[in-house]
Amino acid sequence: MSISKRILDDGSTVYDVRVYVSRNADGSYNRRSVTCRTLKSARVEEAKMISERDAMRGRHGKMNLSTYIDRYYWPVASKRLAATSLDTYEKEIRLRIKPTLGKTDLRNINRAQIQAMIDGIATESVARKTLGTLKTILNEAKGDGLILSNPATAKYAMPPKGSKRDNGLVLPNFDQIHDFLSIVSQNGSQCVQRLSFTGLLLGLRPEERYALNWLDFDTDKMTVTIDSAYVIASAKHGGVQEKETKTPKSARTIPLPSYFIDWFEGLPCGGGAFIVGADGNRISPSTAQKRWRNYLAKHPELPQVTLENMRHSFATAYLADGGRIEVLSRLLGHTNISTTINRYYRPDIESLRF
Repeated sequence: MSISKRILDDGSTVYDVRVYVSRNADGSYNRRSVTCRTLKSARVEEAKMISERDAMRGRHGKMNLSTYIDRYYWPVASKRLAATSLDTYEKEIRLRIKPTLGKTDLRNINRAQIQAMIDGIATESVARKTLGTLKTILNEAKGDGLILSNPATAKYAMPPKGSKRDNGLVLPNFDQIHDFLSIVSQNGSQCVQRLSFTGLLLGLRPEERYALNWLDFDTDKMTVTIDSAYVIASAKHGGVQEKETKTPKSARTIPLPSYFIDWFEGLPCGGGAFIVGADGNRISPSTAQKRWRNYLAKHPELPQVTLENMRHSFATAYLADGGRIEVLSRLLGHTNISTTINRYYRPDIESLRF
């Protein structure tokens, strides 16, 4: 019997309700108790506790969010997540999730507390990243039987959108791109040439360019296959990492344009990584960025196109040349065609004349 009768010093009668509703993470029982003035109210409370116990099926519970992350979530996540994802999760947990919710018992985290955390974040993109990280953590806690539902899955009022990053100048047509590459092929190093040709003529993401191998090119079929990315991670996670492409649709095979083939056939034969550093190994993203910035600094007469914006230049030039937006979306490896339209097409004023 989980209800016991007790006589107080003043002679009044109360009823104590004690039910083991779950187990704690260390295996000990988590007992809930409440004192009621009447037997009827005690039986109501007993029914509630038993219902909670049955819903949890005796699984462990009571602990705060920081303890759960440190003891149970992070040791598993650190082995399962990619290095770049670990960097993101670690930052969100350290800067935003633990300071606002870390001391709160997992079962007591509610929508009001999560909204308060979101309200303290400046921009929508950061807020969604933080909320997504929290959602993942609480989903794991739910799977572990610590909570019955995940409040982070609810809808929340987001802060305003931040200003979009502008990666710089765009070359709006292939005539300007070819003129640019003609100069690069005359005075640029092999590294600089390969960074620019694969960006401006193939529209590859920077991390896709860094991951390219000689074997990815098929000159008989005049195609290149993109199936991986080489990205920056923090020093504690290895510095750099080769991983899968950004999305499943980013893994693709695309045709090589004739201008690219003419340049490619004049390259010295090689093997392994296509773009290499001074040591002959695959170039790191930071070294590639430095090489490109140094080249532009030495040639201020050239359009100052960034490695990131080469992809935007390719997209804009492709459409200006009469290409179809749905084909461009596949060439770029986008999951959604709206991304191609909204982010990668940047016509100049002449292109808008009619």
